[in-house]
Amino acid sequence: MNLKKRLWKFAPYRFVYFRFLGLYCDWYADYSVVSYQKSGHTWLRVMLAKVISLKYGIKNLDLDIIWMAKKPVVPKIAIFHPQVGIGLYLFDWKKIKFTGIYSKSEKIKIRNSLKNKKIILLVRDPRDVVVSLYFELTRRHSLYTGNISQFIKEDYTLKKIIRCMNLWQRERQRRSQDFLLLRYEDMKKNCAHELKRVTDFVGIPTHTKIIKEAVHFGTIENMRKIEEQDLFGDNRLRAKNSRDKESYKVRKGQVGGYTDYLSKEDIYYLNEKIKLNLHPSFGY
Repeated sequence: MNLKKRLWKFAPYRFVYFRFLGLYCDWYADYSVVSYQKSGHTWLRVMLAKVISLKYGIKNLDLDIIWMAKKPVVPKIAIFHPQVGIGLYLFDWKKIKFTGIYSKSEKIKIRNSLKNKKIILLVRDPRDVVVSLYFELTRRHSLYTGNISQFIKEDYTLKKIIRCMNLWQRERQRRSQDFLLLRYEDMKKNCAHELKRVTDFVGIPTHTKIIKEAVHFGTIENMRKIEEQDLFGDNRLRAKNSRDKESYKVRKGQVGGYTDYLSKEDIYYLNEKIKLNLHPSFGY
């Protein structure tokens, strides 16, 4: 096992690393991808890493693609959840473990450092997000012990997802020229087209061959292989339990997959909350 893999297993190291990464991104990044957890940002970062690798001849791929911007010509792109303001790195004293960005805090804000950057706002149907987040916190991190019906009603789950999306929508209205709205569902329909929109926005000249290779690299099947083989050597894209498919970072990637896990009553609850509270411009 190499040094990076050894260090990544050490929670305090990850804590310090992400704190440093956040400061570095605040200072140096020209573009920031912002999203709520489980909205598809790992999928996007894997494809962008492949695009940058192919376009600029960079051999080593990194999930934190800002580290791939060593050449001045490569745009500095930050994909970093805490930039969204959805949680702090906290420590659970009962379990003696870091909870990472999965804070139970209901507070949410846009960090000042993001108010002057070009933003790629990645969104996904909140119903799929909250279900995917449930499996993340129960199967990968053991940070929640209740059932899924309880989980979706917590103040820091669906309600917080909606508040986050609405907050960024207001920021988008304030300076629309600095924003690119990217919907997970549109990526599933025509990934090549949506990825090209991203590369155009960040100023990476790409042709069809590069986009096609990056899209193939980011398919569910290939990302499963990447996770199983630990290609990136990164805990964020590493199978937690190879025998439990629900514990994978890359689970199903479906649109509307929430219906497989929720009762009619739960779905009605989600639909009503979204209808009443989520800004209609997202189309959910």
